[in-house]
Order: sequence, then C-alpha cells, then structure tokens
Amino acid sequence: DIIMEEIYYEEQSKKHIFLKCVLFVFILGVIVGVFIYFKYKNTIQLKNIDVELGTSLSHDVNDYLKSGKRFANEYKLYLDGVDVNTIGKYSYKVKYNKHTKTGYINVVDTKEPEVNMDDSIEIGVNDQFDPNILINSCKDKSLPCTASLKNDSDYEKIKNIGTYNIDVKVSDTVGNYVIKKVTIVVSENCNMSNKVSNDLNYYNNSEKDDTIEHVLFVKLDKAINEDTLEYEGLIQETSTLYFSKYVEGDIDSTKLITAYNKYGYVIGLQVEVTFTNGQKKLIENKGEINEENKEQEE
Repeated sequence: DIIMEEIYYEEQSKKHIFLKCVLFVFILGVIVGVFIYFKYKNTIQLKNIDVELGTSLSHDVNDYLKSGKRFANEYKLYLDGVDVNTIGKYSYKVKYNKHTKTGYINVVDTKEPEVNMDDSIEIGVNDQFDPNILINSCKDKSLPCTASLKNDSDYEKIKNIGTYNIDVKVSDTVGNYVIKKVTIVVSENCNMSNKVSNDLNYYNNSEKDDTIEHVLFVKLDKAINEDTLEYEGLIQETSTLYFSKYVEGDIDSTKLITAYNKYGYVIGLQVEVTFTNGQKKLIENKGEINEENKEQEE
C-alpha cells in the first residue's frame, strides 16, 4: 500500500508540474503576443506613396503612417527635396524622439493628354503626311505631345485616293496616350505643303500664353518651318533692330515671341518690350524702317 501511495503522489506531482508548465507557456505566449501587438500598433511604419505629377503634397503625417498613429501628434514630417513637378523617386522622413524613419514618394504621371485636334483633314495623294499637324493644342504634365497613326498599315492606305476613318494616337513623353478618330480625305488636287504655308492665321505662340494679343511685328508672306535656317535668320535679323525707335519710353528689356498657325508653322514674330516702370507692350511695326535700321541691314 505504501508503494502504491508513493506512485500515486509521484504521478500527481508530475501532472501538477505539467499543468504549471502549460500555464506558464500560455501566459508567456499571451505576454509576447500583447507585446508584439502593441509594438506593431505603436511603432512607426511608413507608407511608400505614389503622387501624381504636379499635385500638392499632404503635410499631415497621418497620411504617411502605416502604423504608429497613436502618438502622431508627437511626430515631425520632413518632405525636403521632394519635387512634385519632376517624375522620380524621393525619400521623406518622420522623426520621433531620437528615432528617424524613412519612406519613399514616387512622383508619377498616369494621366492621358487633353488634346484638341482636327477631326478631318484633306491631303494630297503625294503628300508626306505628318499626323502632328492634326494637333491644335495639348494639355499635359509631360509635354510635348506627339501624334502617330495607331495602325502602321494606315500610312500605306492613305497613299491612295479615297476617304478613310483613321485612329490617331496622341502620346506624351512618358507613354500616356489618347486615341482620336480622324477622317482623312486623300485627293489628287490637294497639296498639303501649300495648305500649311498659306495659312497665316494666328493660332498660338511660343509662350503658350492665350492672353497675348495677336500683334505681329514681323508678318511673313508664307508660313515657315521652325527647324529651318530661314527661321534662324529671321530671329537674328529681328533681334538686331533698335526697338526704341518704335515706342516712346525707356525700354528695360525685350522679348521675341514666335507666332504659329494651327499646323505649328511660323507666321511671324512678336516683340514684347518691358519699360523701366515695369509696364509691358507689344510693338507694332507699320512698315516704317528708319534710316538707322537701313544702315544696319546694309
């Protein structure tokens, strides 16, 4: 009986120890779990954020926190060096106590261009067609915009007389694009180069400023391509003139502005002078050239 009692007490003792171990492990697990939970919730973790090109950055630190918002009012957000007007990857920092965390902001452009363009055009059967002449204006954060025919086979198609509904793709410099449907009429009698050079209507200017008056100082008889020696010569010749002869007042500075037709060809030059009092004015040339300018041209 004594032996049985010893065995019984020994088994009870082992069970008691086992239960204590189980209880200890359980309590330890709870403590570790609670510690990890609160550490995760109260320790700063930052987001990597995508920001659209040209938009404003938030200065609310909560917008940058993945976790650790409990003490957000004690954090300091540093956005130095983040340029929302330039595509790229930038770092930002959040400081708390003596600690610093670093996150990243990606400035991206994901918006398609806002394009105004001709929905129909007539070209000659022998013309080398440039789709860019269809673009009247393009608003985008990643200029310039360029146009191309969506399907390469359409370049061959429009070499034949007929009327075609063509998809034109207008893209910005980072690959965002919009598709526009254009009717292209190919005829035997049309000459696109003459059509472009004969259009002397003011459409836009090199300043991209719609508020500038359409006052030309130099008016061309034929519109010309900007990528020509003729245009370079026009700029050089105009820039050497004495503009003070055309206005009253002391001129502080002068700016040459190029005027274009709807096809992007140069139709003339504008001259904007800034007077010493800060006022600006477009000079109008009524055809009079004074003797001093004549001598200079000679």
